[in-house]
Formats: sequence, C-alpha cells, structure tokens
Amino acid sequence: MPDPPILAGHAAWAALAVPPPGIAFAREEGRLDPAEFIAVVRASGLNRPVGDPARMAAMLAGATLVVTARDAAGRLAGVARSITDFAYCCYLSDLCVDPAWQGKGVGRGLIAETKRILGPGCMLLLLSAPEPMRWYPKLGMERVANGFIIRRDG
Repeated sequence: MPDPPILAGHAAWAALAVPPPGIAFAREEGRLDPAEFIAVVRASGLNRPVGDPARMAAMLAGATLVVTARDAAGRLAGVARSITDFAYCCYLSDLCVDPAWQGKGVGRGLIAETKRILGPGCMLLLLSAPEPMRWYPKLGMERVANGFIIRRDG
C-alpha cells in the first residue's frame, strides 16, 4: 500500500502545532530535569541508554532544541529532543510520548511544534525505529532512502 500524501511546506506543519486538549507545549532546553526525561523515555519504550543517567543527562544537555508536552498538572507527557543549527538542518533524535498520552496527537504535535520553531528554511530529519516506521507516513512525513551511518560502539 502506498504512503499517504506528503504534507509539504512549513505553513502546513506550523498549522498542526496545536497541542491536544489538556496539553501545553514549551521549549525546555537547559531546563528539563534529566530524571523526568529518563522517566518518559523509559515509559515510552524508546530504546535509549536509560540505565546510564550520566549519558542521558549529557544527551539532554547537548540538545539545541527540546520541546516538551506537559499535562495540566505539569507532568511530562512527551518530549522531542533535537540537534539543530536553526538555519538549514535539524535532527529530531528522540520523540517519546508517555503511553497514557499516545494516540491523542501529542507526538504529531511535538513534531509540528518543532518544525514551527525551526522555520521554513530548516529541514527536519527523523530516523525511526522499525515499529513506528508505518506511523510517520500517516502524518504526512516523507520517506528518505539516501543516507549513511557510522554506528556507535555502545
């Protein structure tokens, strides 16, 4: 089955940067508590080194854009952690949503809010784990096949 149509253009993505009911988006680079980050990554099932708090804290500290989704009580519902120059390219490295909020538009909203912040001249690249590979095209994201990798040792 072919992928749905691609959602093209900054304006189309920026229009989707609306948090679902009961959620607020915020930029929290340099402010997000690493323990909160670890908890939502662990709960979401995203494969990251959650057993190594120092490494997780370093990952968070090195991010240039951290967009969070919080519920009305201030609890962390999701995070989009990115590395970007805000001018040409952005690598959305971690997108994780607490299971209680999955399927309610939080993930899509975090991607759209990230793109809105980046602006029209900046592309957003996301590398997916195998399981969500079928989810991103449903949002209108374009598949890419041109890429190369040098893997980490651990």
